[in-house]
Amino acid sequence: MENNMESSFRLERKMVECIAHRKAFLESLIARKQQELECAPEGTLRVSKRKNYCQYYWRADPKETNGAYIANKDINIAKRLAQKGYDSKILRSAEAELELVSEYEAFLKKNSITVVFEKHSPERRELIEPVEYSDSQYIERWKAYKYEPMRFDEDSVEWVTEDGVRVRSKSELIIAGMLERFKIPYRYECPIKLRGLGSIRPDFICLNVRTREEFIWEHFGMMDNISYAGKNIAKIDAYEQNGFFPGKSLIMTFETSQHAISSYVIRSMIEQYLS
Repeated sequence: MENNMESSFRLERKMVECIAHRKAFLESLIARKQQELECAPEGTLRVSKRKNYCQYYWRADPKETNGAYIANKDINIAKRLAQKGYDSKILRSAEAELELVSEYEAFLKKNSITVVFEKHSPERRELIEPVEYSDSQYIERWKAYKYEPMRFDEDSVEWVTEDGVRVRSKSELIIAGMLERFKIPYRYECPIKLRGLGSIRPDFICLNVRTREEFIWEHFGMMDNISYAGKNIAKIDAYEQNGFFPGKSLIMTFETSQHAISSYVIRSMIEQYLS
């Protein structure tokens, strides 16, 4: 049931985004065609099809039946008149579609499945199992997932984020701080199982609230250490064998003793995959 719900939600969210893109396209198209029609020649085109060729006539006055013959040397006039007729129909079609799209967009904002649930009082919501969860509800449920955190050595440095999450390195503190700054929900060192490796704890499991997809974020901080690099290359390979691919559901950042982690790269990763 949960999978069907999330699949339905992602489809609806994608549809809403497509509607917004279509609306923007139609608005741009309408503005462009209105401007082009203002520069179009007066009148309309009449096409007379003969056996082996066509003749074109310029009806400068709507009352004209036949119009003035357009010679081959003036074929550009015929093209402009034909384009004008096409653009006029495109404009009417785009305006009609924009009206429908705008009405549907307004309907979704006021009457979508998620909004219907939110219109109920908090007391009633407690008694209802909704068809779809709002973003805030989904985040709350996602964050409520329980797992046992890994222990820290007693003599280890305490790196603690603004939200009170203790991490193991300054680099992880930077990543976690950026996630919190952009309000990206995450689980730190939450255990998962990988075929071939068993139970492991990724640095971060992050939630893209917009798409409700989870991303594993691994930071590899000692890539100039041969032993460390070899171990984690095997780990990356295991991720891929289990269907976690870089750029799809796996985010990776790297660091060496000579090349520190970049805040710009972290922010770019968040904007690309988690926003």
